[in-house]
Amino acid sequence: MRVARGRLVMAWWRVRFGHATAERHLDVLAAATHAHGWSHLKVYVESPPVLWVFPEGEGSLAVSVTAERTGGRWVYRVSGAMLYPSDGPQRVAGVLSDVLWDRLSARRASGSAAGSTAARR
Repeated sequence: MRVARGRLVMAWWRVRFGHATAERHLDVLAAATHAHGWSHLKVYVESPPVLWVFPEGEGSLAVSVTAERTGGRWVYRVSGAMLYPSDGPQRVAGVLSDVLWDRLSARRASGSAAGSTAARR
């Protein structure tokens, strides 16, 4: 009986605080970013749930995304700063793709610059 009550409380908590709705919004965004070729990691046991989007094998370049209710509507919060309406997950996936390409390009450029500096020595 104790397990059943614990599950009921957990289900109530998820619905009451919008946790389940946030998960649904992040699932849609995860599918959209996957279509752009990016990997993702869902960490939904936290509050708020977090979606990490990153290039394959480059976890240090990850971008965090949460879904939250702000001003009566759901928005995606990207890396704790940028807000985007959750009604346009394809558009947000495009923005994330641009951010990740910029990070990946910067890493490659700094890697090649470090390599050329080492070659000069």
